[in-house]
Amino acid sequence: MRISLFICALALALSAAPTNADEPELLTGVVDTVEVVEERLSPAAEIGALSTFATVHEIVQSAPIENVAAVVERGAAVHVRRYGGLGSLAAVSIRGSSPSQVEVYLDGVPLQSSPWGVTNLADLPVGGLERVEVYRGGAPAGFGTAGIGGVVNLVTSPAGAPGLTSSFAVGSFGAQAAAGRVAGRLGAVDYSLSVRRLESRGDFEYLDRHGTPENESDDVVVERGNNHLRQTNALLRLDAEAGGWRFEFADDLLLKAKGIPGTESVHVASAHSDVGRNFVRASIEPPAPAAGLKLKSKLFHQYRRDRFWNPKQEVGLPRSGTDDRSWSYGGNAQVEFAWHRARQRLCAFGELRLERYIPEDKNPAVGMGFTRRRRSSTGMLEDRLFLLGDRLEIVGAYRYQEATDNYAGPIPFGAPPAPRDEPHWSVFHGPRFGGRVRVLPRLIVKANATRYARFPSMLELFGASGTVDSNPELEPEEGRTLDAGIVAGPVQRGRLTCFAEVSVFEAERENLIVFIENSQRTVKAFNLESARVRGVETAVRAEGPGGIRLACAYTYQDARNTGPSPTYEGKALPYTPAHDGMIRASWAGDAARLEYELHYQSESYRDRANQPENRSPERLLHNVTTRLGTAAVAVALEVENVTDVRTYDVEGYPLPGRTIYVTLEISGLRSASRRSR
Repeated sequence: MRISLFICALALALSAAPTNADEPELLTGVVDTVEVVEERLSPAAEIGALSTFATVHEIVQSAPIENVAAVVERGAAVHVRRYGGLGSLAAVSIRGSSPSQVEVYLDGVPLQSSPWGVTNLADLPVGGLERVEVYRGGAPAGFGTAGIGGVVNLVTSPAGAPGLTSSFAVGSFGAQAAAGRVAGRLGAVDYSLSVRRLESRGDFEYLDRHGTPENESDDVVVERGNNHLRQTNALLRLDAEAGGWRFEFADDLLLKAKGIPGTESVHVASAHSDVGRNFVRASIEPPAPAAGLKLKSKLFHQYRRDRFWNPKQEVGLPRSGTDDRSWSYGGNAQVEFAWHRARQRLCAFGELRLERYIPEDKNPAVGMGFTRRRRSSTGMLEDRLFLLGDRLEIVGAYRYQEATDNYAGPIPFGAPPAPRDEPHWSVFHGPRFGGRVRVLPRLIVKANATRYARFPSMLELFGASGTVDSNPELEPEEGRTLDAGIVAGPVQRGRLTCFAEVSVFEAERENLIVFIENSQRTVKAFNLESARVRGVETAVRAEGPGGIRLACAYTYQDARNTGPSPTYEGKALPYTPAHDGMIRASWAGDAARLEYELHYQSESYRDRANQPENRSPERLLHNVTTRLGTAAVAVALEVENVTDVRTYDVEGYPLPGRTIYVTLEISGLRSASRRSR
């Protein structure tokens, strides 16, 4: 511990970044807007001025069907893996990472839970959000974990702008949705409440290949069964300010019931699941105790209950079902000091998080498992130094993380997981360095180097009765990312405004955790693999006269296994297409809007051995949206996958073909502009 503190101090002494005294001219980063962009100095400008590479998706209007997965995949180097239609698991991958390596936050507070390790973006509607931030490389101070595969941060809309909006949608495969948002002020408290209800049968048609993709003679088109969805989301936010103190409170609720349809050729008729999650965050920001000093603290609590029914024993080992509960709670604090004379901004961040997980198998012979516990803490120091006026910024930071679990193992053969005398301890500490230089008024060069880690999830560490064997020897996954590139713009020529970003990156990841078959019926997690991903990512945005907008993103990546196994060494990582591109063009008039979106993915392998028969073909998907009406009442028609391509992200989990949604939007009283923050 003394060594890590010494290195921390040394990193601060040798590194740095910008000041608060003479603020630099902010350069807007890559901003992808959903529907409408407000003309204001948004947080996107501040994030764009950082040395790290990030994309900010600003959201003003959204459809009730839309979720975060549809938003983040419009950015460079981001790939979403979907396991079906509405409500099915949608996990994000950044720069060839696995979904478990991407950290997801809500207002800077972790949504990810140690038992599960992956956040389902399909559970997160866009309504109630102001923006979505995607950090592809090193994340700045203010996040408890840096994310070996990047960070996605959802930022809720500030409360208080008076208004009432609602929307109703119907669509293919029995989809129905209703959403509304009301905001205003009660006394000294600003409030906003967003609610969404979504239902779907999910009975789309797909090609069942009966487990023999090479043999087309037994292929048959069938209807997806047991794929129903009923989901309710509610997001409440309260803001208040008194005597220089600022208070924020947010409560996010998810209630979800969904059928489990099985894989492409293994049809499941009765298994289903229920998810209930409640996430609460409270933030306090006191008045500045001294010039240049800023304090902020957050408290958070998350409760989640996952219930699974398997009455006909169709899924997994013979069992009737499970009832698992988890809690996550803690707090963090951040101190920033703008040292004007030295042109530095110093930041210290600390977070403590406690988690509990209680699994319960409805099989009386198994019953309730012991309470898994995890205590994790993070400390980070960051120094930002500003040199040559506003032209050069240097960033140095050091992060320390540790986690303690109440399990050490090993366990006797055949016995269920159990706590041991000595806890399992994981620790990581590593630096981050970055810099940016303004070589021209509208041209910036950036570069970063960062080390990361991901601690094993509770499932990987403790196992699960009858299906996953435990492994107390697991080490954290670690990684290193290098990136560099240029940011040009925004450049304005008459009524045309352009922005462009090009960057190259290399990510090396070690001690990757892989599930290996341990017996005929069980798997076990091992630190077996390492990987290297190299690539180029580009983004271009243009706004022209007559309401014309264009946004493009393209990523090339070469993702390879570098592990010791001669079978897999040098092979492409599964589900990592070499080429991934997006084009989004729109035109907006006084009472009409037309938008076209294209998504392209090159072919990719579905297995670690890269067998030719396990290669997913390339695909090109087209989406079109038309909106007619005024700010008060409008009707929108959206067609996804216009050409009805039958495809999938993950083998065995087909995606819907052509999908049509019709949405009615009704807006009541609205303020002319948002409250200044």
